[in-house]
Amino acid sequence: MTLPSTPPDPQARSRCAALAARLAAQRPVAAWSLLLSAACLLALAAVAAGWAMPASRLCLPAWSLGAMLGLAERYLALRLRLDEGLFAALGRGVMPDLAALDDALAWLGLRPASPGTPRPLDERLRGTQALMRRHLGVVLLQTLCVLIALIAGLHAGLPSP
Repeated sequence: MTLPSTPPDPQARSRCAALAARLAAQRPVAAWSLLLSAACLLALAAVAAGWAMPASRLCLPAWSLGAMLGLAERYLALRLRLDEGLFAALGRGVMPDLAALDDALAWLGLRPASPGTPRPLDERLRGTQALMRRHLGVVLLQTLCVLIALIAGLHAGLPSP
């Protein structure tokens, strides 16, 4: 979309700013996952401490999988927060070009230093959007695990007809 040595054009900057805003709008999804992770860990801690027994055979695996998905979500959420800041900087023109972005990432140790042509902006935007979809998928699976554990627990506690 742009040459690596020139600042991004207004259209590219607006795309970066729009994606940064979209990433910021997804923060409540990460907060929801954090709440689900806390519920999973509390349930598992209660079972481990002997304060509660799983009401159903589905409860313990569902709580465990929900907690593990919470770890995956945290990693994806941190990646998205980093991308949010970087795309916001590109959108505001604080980060002059993609070569400067790659240099900063290399300096942080987040990517190998490469003196060649930087990856195109459109490819970066698509990659971040794919990461956002993956993040949302993980949170949906985590939500499903918690719902399964809760429904299995409720169902086990109800008298059978």
